[in-house]
This record gives sequence, C-alpha cells and structure tokens, in this order.
Amino acid sequence: MQYPLPDAFLNRMKEILNDPESFDAFLASYDRHPERGLRLNLKKILSLETSSQENVITYDQIIREFGLHPIPDASSVEYQGKIYYREFYMDEAFLEEKNLRPGHHPYHDAGLYYIQSPEAMQVVNHLNIRPFDRVIDLCASPGGKSTQAADCLSQKAGGFIISNEYVALRARTLSSNFERMGIRNGAVINEDTSRIAAQFPEFFTRVIVDAPCSGEGMFRKDPKSIEEWSPENVETCAARQKEIVENAVHMLAPGGLMSYSTCTYETCENEDIVRYILEHFPDMTLLYEKRHWPHKDRGEGHFVAILKKAGEEPLSVPEQSGIYDDYHTLDEFHAHSFSFRIKEQHYLVPDIMPELKRLKLFRNGLLYESDLGKRIEPEHALSHALDPYRQSLYPVLNLSAKDPRAEAYLHGLQICSDEQLSGKGWCLVACDGAVLGFGKLVNGQIKNHYPKGLRWTS
Repeated sequence: MQYPLPDAFLNRMKEILNDPESFDAFLASYDRHPERGLRLNLKKILSLETSSQENVITYDQIIREFGLHPIPDASSVEYQGKIYYREFYMDEAFLEEKNLRPGHHPYHDAGLYYIQSPEAMQVVNHLNIRPFDRVIDLCASPGGKSTQAADCLSQKAGGFIISNEYVALRARTLSSNFERMGIRNGAVINEDTSRIAAQFPEFFTRVIVDAPCSGEGMFRKDPKSIEEWSPENVETCAARQKEIVENAVHMLAPGGLMSYSTCTYETCENEDIVRYILEHFPDMTLLYEKRHWPHKDRGEGHFVAILKKAGEEPLSVPEQSGIYDDYHTLDEFHAHSFSFRIKEQHYLVPDIMPELKRLKLFRNGLLYESDLGKRIEPEHALSHALDPYRQSLYPVLNLSAKDPRAEAYLHGLQICSDEQLSGKGWCLVACDGAVLGFGKLVNGQIKNHYPKGLRWTS
C-alpha cells in the first residue's frame, strides 16, 4: 500500500480478526484497487425504454456498454414481463479497454446512474422499501442510499423521502444529487436528528442510519481518511452514533424497519451499537446483520444491520402501489402538488409531503422556475424531472453520446441546432433521450444554460 496504516489501527484489526491468516489476507487487500459499483436509475431508464421513441438508450444497451454484472442480493423489478436489476459491479479492465469513464459521461450527468461502493448498495436492498413508504435518511450526504431508496418509491402510492445532512456544505452536495437523479417526491434538510425526532415521533416507516464513523473502510480509496483516524476518534464516533440511533428509534413508526450501517470495522461502532439499541429499546428486534470485508467480499468493507419495531404500522397498502405506477407528466405532478416559494425560487411540493416549516430546509419537492423580475426562467432541476417524451412544454434536441455537441454542451459551450428544432425559445438538450439540461434556441444556435457549477472542465 502506498500510504502506511497507523500501528494502533493494525493492532486493533489483529484483535478484531483474531486470526493471523485472516489478518494477512485483510492486509493484502490494500494492495488491490478499490472496487466500484454502479446503480441504475430505473425510473429514468424505463421511462425512456417505454416511450416508443427511436434513438433512446435502453437498459440492455447500458449493461453491454459498461460491462455491468449484478452484485449479490441485487434488487430488481419486474416490468412488462422482464426483470430489471438495479445494482452492479463495474468491470474496471473492461472500462479501461474501452476507454470509458462512467463518472465523466453524458449518461452520468443525465442521472441515469449513480456510482457507489458495491457493498454500500446492499443496505437499502435489505430494507425492503415499498412504493408507499415514508422514508427518512438521517445522515444522507452525498446521497447514494437516499437516491437508491427514492427509486423504489411512488408519489402516486404515497411514498416520499426526507434526506437529512447535518453539515451544510454536504447538504448542498446531497441536494445536487437529488436534482441530477430527478427526484420530485423528496426533501433535503440540514438538521440535528434530535429536532427531527421531536417533530416526527413514530412517523417514518423506513429509517436509514448510515452513521458518521471512523471511516476505516475508506482507507483504500481515500488516503485522507487515514490521516484523520485515531483511537480517540473511534470513541467519539461511537458516542455520536448512540445519540443518532436513539433519535432514529423515536421517529420509527410501529412495524417499521430501520437500517444501521457504517464503513468501519470497529466493534464498538458496529455490533456494540446494535446491542445498545436492543438493550435500551425492548420493542426493537434484529432481523439481519452482516459485515462486508475487503478480503472476503468485492468492496471496501461495510457493516449493516436491519431492525424492526414491534407493533402495527400506520400505513395500509394502496390498491395500486407499483413502483412505476406514478405521475409521468408535469401536468399530473402539478395537479397533486402545491406551490412553495423561497425568495425568487418556485417549488412544486407533492401534497403527500409532511410539514417541514420548523426545520432547516434545503430543497422540497421540485424546484421548477425562478422569477428574475423581468423574466421567468426554468430551473435545471425541472429538466431532469421531466420525461422528455411525455411533455409538450419544450422541444427536445436529442444528440447521440458520440455527437461532439453533447460534450460541448456539458462544457458550457453554445451549440448549433439541427432540423429537429425550429423557431426560438427554451428547449431541452438530451443525450440518447436522457435530458442533460436547458438551452435557449436563437437563430439555429442553442445558448447554453447548463449550470456553471456542473460544467465539465476537462
């Protein structure tokens, strides 16, 4: 390994593994490259696939193009007689051979997938999130588990997610990923978990706790986490985790499920926290518990536990509760939402969302336009929330991923239109059917309105 591991950490790992052969295998794992996973945004992909449009990306094409293989326990949905998997391993050798960079690709910016550690994707899978669940993610940034949960929810069935991040700067990153993935039935807040628990006692049917931890599972891919590690920080994290899980249990509805996960190997931050929950809350039962080790599993290391609260849950199963039985047009979404304004920004908030006024709010529902005084401009979030072929507000310039104009647009450059579009005004720029953002058509040219903070620089 390029960066030396702290002696105190190595001594703790010898004690935890309690086997020289296992410790040697664990240590050898640091000489291998980190494992990466890719999770498909099935809502967007299936929306395109069922649009009856030509020149749109499909599920099978993405699997082939990126050489994807489903992870163990990958979640799936059956849609129109076909099974669609959501979580995959990336084949790094395949990507290198094809000179593909999934994180620097128009499909990524279009929100067709999220790059995430393979073992981290399995947490939400074991929560069995239903289309109508009330979900909260208490330590959510950058948003991997939140956006994964959102892909399982249907606004039409009553499902929504509230994602919380205590650090304001990280909450902005979370909000940006909500926007990229096109989430409409969700909110991002910036709060202490105790304030959320006070406002929502026994309210959420699914609670996600991906707790702040000592981050030992990050050592292989983030050398800075090695510098930040210390035995004292381990103890600090364990104390903080107890406070968070207490609040999480208080806001979990009877009959509801709660996940607890970390990316560390410390017993005091993993199994001991689960035992703490079981000892202090007799109505909680442990359903599932697993450690993912980098020398045994493909991934960076993770701990996950699923617990259930006793009692009869408050929600009844809707007659129509399919994940993809949802509102597909902006008119439908508008009809089941109310308007909300923060300064010049206008939001459409689903009428199923709970009251969040007393909490620090970053985003609620869909940010769809801004009133700039002399003009009204559509917001970038609207472009990602729209199904381009089930809306008539904006014409669509659909470019191939191989068309140099797609990359030029993502760099913030003006691009030329073609015969698809005529006239002038706002339009959507798409790549193989997946929307990248807005442009403004003037005399055969499209003026770029891709947000400056998102533009490619290389």
